[in-house]
Amino acid sequence: MSFYDSGVGHVADIVGRLRQQTGVAPGGRALDFGCGTGRLSEAMMAHADQVVGYDISPGMLEKARLKGGAQYTDVLPEGPFDWINSFIVFQHIPPERGTALFEQLLDRLAPGGHVSLHLTVWREPHLQLTRSRLARLRGAVARARGRIKPGQIMMYDYDLSRLLRILNTHGVEEINMVSTDHGGHHGVILLGRRNLDAAA
Repeated sequence: MSFYDSGVGHVADIVGRLRQQTGVAPGGRALDFGCGTGRLSEAMMAHADQVVGYDISPGMLEKARLKGGAQYTDVLPEGPFDWINSFIVFQHIPPERGTALFEQLLDRLAPGGHVSLHLTVWREPHLQLTRSRLARLRGAVARARGRIKPGQIMMYDYDLSRLLRILNTHGVEEINMVSTDHGGHHGVILLGRRNLDAAA
C-alpha cells in the first residue's frame, strides 16, 4: 500500500465512524490541520466539497501542492468549517501552545460541523520524561553515544479533561474516542459533531 493510499483507508474509517456516531457523514468545507504532504487532505477530497490543508512547513506544502487536489496554505484559514481533521500533529506541539490552537480550531467549527482530532494523552513508563538535571545529563550522554539523534522530534501529552471541556464549551457534547498507540505513546482520536444550535 502506498503512502497516499494509506490516507484513503484512514479517512474512510474516520468518515464511517462519524456517520455511525452522528447519523451524518462529514463533508462541506473541510480543514486538515497539520496536513504535511497532503496524505489525508487528498483523501478527504472524496468526502468534502472543498478541502484546505494547513501546515507550517514550506517543503511539505510544496510537495502537497504537486497533488493538485486540495488547497494548501501556511496561514491558518478562517472558518467556518464543516469538518476539522488532524492526525499525528498535536503530539509534536508543546501543550500550552497546542491547547490554544485546539481552541482556535473549535472557534472555526460550523454548527453541525464534525471533528476528528488526534492528540497523545499518556505514555508508557520507559518513555516518561522528567525535567531534573540528572535526566538532562543522561540525555546528553545518550545523545553523545548516538542513542538520540540531534533534532529528534519531541512528543507531548495533553490533558484530556481540558480538551473535553473545550469541546463541550464549543457545543461538541457527544464525543467518541478511538485509542491510538504509536510506540508506547498513547493517544485518542476525538470524534464528534457540534450542535446545530450552537452559537457561531
